[in-house]
Amino acid sequence: MKSGETLKTDAPTDHAGKGENFAPTDLLATAVGTCFLTVMGITAREKGWKLDEITVAIDKKMTAQGPRKIRALLLQIDMPTNLGADQLKVLQKATKDCPVLRNLNDSIKIKVKWNQLKQKKKDFSEFCRY
Repeated sequence: MKSGETLKTDAPTDHAGKGENFAPTDLLATAVGTCFLTVMGITAREKGWKLDEITVAIDKKMTAQGPRKIRALLLQIDMPTNLGADQLKVLQKATKDCPVLRNLNDSIKIKVKWNQLKQKKKDFSEFCRY
C-alpha cells in the first residue's frame, strides 16, 4: 500500500477464526461505504458545498448454505442537516458512480437507506436498489 499502513485480518469465529480482527468480508463491506462517502465528498467539493458529518452503518448478511459469501449489504446513511433536498438528490445520484459498487452490483444485493433527521417529512428514508 502506498500509505505504508498495515491492516490485520482474521476469519470470523464461525469460520475457523478467532474473530480478533476484521474479516475480509468486513473490509469489502467497508469498501462500499467508504466509496459512497468519498464520491459524495468529491461531488460536494466540486459544487462548493460544505458537508457536515455523514455516517454510514453497514449490515452484512452472509449466505447460510452453499459457498460462503456475502448475500446482501444494507447501508444506512445519515446525511447532514445542512443540505437541501436538491443537494441530497445530487449526492445520492453521485453514489451510483462508486467504482466499488459497479464491481459488486451483479453479485451482491445492496440496499441503501437514506436518513436526514432535519427534513424527516421528505422521503429520504426509502430503500434504493443499486
